[in-house]
Amino acid sequence: MILNRSLRNVTLLSMCQAFGQTQMVLIFSVSSIIGATIAPNVAWATVPITFQFVAMTMSTVPAALLMKRIGRASGFIVFLLIGSAGAGLMIYALVAQSFIMFCCGSALFGSSAGANQQFRFAAVDAADEGFKTRAVSLVLAGGVFAGLAGPSLSSMGYDIIQPILYGGVFVVILIMQALMVLLLLSTDIPQPTKQERSGPVRPMREIASQPTFIVALMSAMIGYGVMNFVMLSTPIFMHLHPTHPYGQLDINNVIMWHILGMYAPGFFTGWLIKKYGDLNIILAGAAISVVCLAVNFSGDSLFHLRVGMALVGLGWNFMFTAGTTLLLSTYTPAEKAKVQGVNDLFVFGTVAVCSLAAGVVYQTLGFMAVNLASAPLLVAVVIAVFWLRARRGMVAA
Repeated sequence: MILNRSLRNVTLLSMCQAFGQTQMVLIFSVSSIIGATIAPNVAWATVPITFQFVAMTMSTVPAALLMKRIGRASGFIVFLLIGSAGAGLMIYALVAQSFIMFCCGSALFGSSAGANQQFRFAAVDAADEGFKTRAVSLVLAGGVFAGLAGPSLSSMGYDIIQPILYGGVFVVILIMQALMVLLLLSTDIPQPTKQERSGPVRPMREIASQPTFIVALMSAMIGYGVMNFVMLSTPIFMHLHPTHPYGQLDINNVIMWHILGMYAPGFFTGWLIKKYGDLNIILAGAAISVVCLAVNFSGDSLFHLRVGMALVGLGWNFMFTAGTTLLLSTYTPAEKAKVQGVNDLFVFGTVAVCSLAAGVVYQTLGFMAVNLASAPLLVAVVIAVFWLRARRGMVAA
C-alpha cells in the first residue's frame, strides 16, 4: 500500500514533468523563428529565449520559498497560472506583431518553467523513504514524452489557428498547463511541517561549505552545462556543415536521440544509484560525457552525431540525477527550500551562461573547440568526487 501511494504520486509528477518538458521543446522550436519574424532586427531573434532563461533562473529561489510556505502543489499551481498568462500574452503578441510583448510573455513562461524544475524535489517529498532515489529518476523520465511528442505537436500547432501562425503552439501549451493543474490537485504531497516552516536554519555559507554540497552542486551544474553547451552547438554545426550541410529532418532525428538519451535512462538510474552509490554514478556520467566528446572528435557522420548526442544526454542524466540525490543529505528539513532553490539558481544560471557561450565559441573557434572546452569541466567533477571520497575516508579514520 505504501509503495502504491509513492508510485501513484511519482507517476502523477512524472506526467507533470512530461507536460512541462514538452512545453519547453515547443517554445525552443518556434521562439527564435517568431523572434526573427517580428523583431526590429533579425539579430534580436534569440532575445525572447534569453528572457526565458533569465526568468527561469531568477524564479528558482522564490518558487522554492513559496512552496515552503503554501505547499508544493499550491506553489506549482501559482506559477502555472503565471506561465499561462505568459502563453496568452505571447498569442496576443503574435496578433499585435509586438516583439516587446512577446519577450514579456516569454519571461512569464520562463518563471513557470523555473518552478517546474522543483518537480524532482516534490517527488522526494511525496515518496516514502525507500523510494526517494528512484522517485527522482522516474520523474525525470517523464521527459521521454517531450522527445517523442514535442516535434509533432510543434508542427501541428504551426497553422492550426489561422491566420495566426504559431498561435496553435501556445494554445497547446495552455491546454497542457491546465492538465498539469488537474494532475497536481490529484497528488498527495505532504504539506510543509512546522519544523520545515520554522525550524533552525544555518547560514547558506555554512551549508555550501560542506564537501558533499560542493560535489552535488558541481555534478548538477557541470553535467547540465556541458550537455547544454554541446546540444546547442550541434544543430548549428549540422546546418552550417562546410561540406555536406544536414537537412532539418536529420537535425530533428539527432535531437530526438539526444532527448531519449537524457530521459529514457530515468527508468533505471534510481536503481543504479541505490545499487552502486551516487558518487559512482556521477563518475560514470562524467566518463560517458567524455566518450561523447571523443565520438564528436572521431567523425561528423550522422551516425557519429546521433551517438555523440545520445551519450551526452545519458551523461547528463547520470550526473544530474545523482547530484540531486547527493544534495538531499546536505540540509535539514527547515533548510530544504532555501538549499534546493539556491542549487537550482546556480544550475540554471550555468545553463543560461552556456547557452550564450555556445554560439560565441562556435562562431569564433568552431565545433571542436566546444567539445575541447567541455573536457576540463568534466575532469574537475572527477577530481571533486575523489576529493570527497578522500575527505570521507579521513573522517571515518
